Amino acid sequence: MTLDDSNTFAELPGVELTTAHGLPAVRVSTEVASGLVFLQGAHVAAWEPAGHGPVIWMSENALYAPGKALRGGIPICFPWFGAHPEHKQYPAHGFARTRNFSYEGARRTADGGSQLELLLQNDAQTQTLFPYAFAARLRVAFGKTLGLELAVSNTSQQSFSFEEALHSYFCVADVEQASVLGLQGASYADKVQGMARFTESASELRLSAETDRVYDSTATCTIRDLKAGRALRIEKAGSAATVVWNPWAEKAAQMSDLGADAWPRMLCVESANVGTSRILLGPGESHSLRVGVSVHVSTDAGSA
Repeated sequence: MTLDDSNTFAELPGVELTTAHGLPAVRVSTEVASGLVFLQGAHVAAWEPAGHGPVIWMSENALYAPGKALRGGIPICFPWFGAHPEHKQYPAHGFARTRNFSYEGARRTADGGSQLELLLQNDAQTQTLFPYAFAARLRVAFGKTLGLELAVSNTSQQSFSFEEALHSYFCVADVEQASVLGLQGASYADKVQGMARFTESASELRLSAETDRVYDSTATCTIRDLKAGRALRIEKAGSAATVVWNPWAEKAAQMSDLGADAWPRMLCVESANVGTSRILLGPGESHSLRVGVSVHVSTDAGSA
C-alpha cells in the first residue's frame, strides 16, 4: 500500500495521454495491469490486473461531459461528503470530482506497474466554495495491486477542516450473493434510517435492500464475491470511516446515469474521513489517505 516516490517522473512505455469518451485521460497497459484515469476529477475508471477480470465498475449509462460527475469508478469526494452542511445548493460530494487535475507524470513501480500522479490546486472558482489555499494530490499505482493515495496539503495561512472519500465502485457478479467482511463490532450511521446509529453484529455483512452506511472503522475490508469465485481485499491507512453503499432496485431505477438493471453488479466500499472523522489541518500541514486493493481467487472466495 506504500506508493513509491524514489523514482523521478518519466515517459513510460504503456502509459499514454489519450481521450476516452471525449474526455482527456491517461491509459495504462503493461504486462501486469491495465488501467484508465480521467483528468477530470482524477477519476480512476478501470483497473484490471493480469489474469483477472475488471475490478472497478463503471456505469454503462455514465455521462461523459465536462463538469459532470461520472457514475462509477473511483470519484474523489472533497472537500465535503454528500450535501454541503450549510449550502445545499453547492455540488454534492464537493467540487474535486468535476474539476480538471493536472497530470504530473508517471513512475515505474517495483512490480512492473505504473504509478501516475495528478494534482488539483485552489483557484478563484474553488475559493467561492471553499475559501482556502490547498493542494490535493492523487497517486494511483496500476500494478498487481491497485494503490491509491490522496494527499491534501494546507497551503493557506489559516487552519481548515474537510471531508474526503475515495468513493470506490467495485465489480461483483451478484451483490445479493456478495458480502463484506471486516466491519463486525463497528458503530455506524444508517442513512437509509435517518442517520440512526447501530453496531454491526454480522461477521459478514450481506445486503438485501438499499444500503447506505457510514462505519466508524479503520479496518481492512474484504468483499467476498461468491458467484465470481474471488475476493477483493481493501486495505487502508489514514482513514477512520468506511462507507458501504448500493442503491438497490427502486432507487437505481430513478438514477438515469446508473440504470434500473445495473445495481446487482456493483458494490461501493469507500475509504473515507467524514462526519466525526473529518480532518483538521493547520497551515503547512498535510494528510494522506491510502488504499490498497488486491484480488484473491479461491473456490469459495472466503479466504482472502
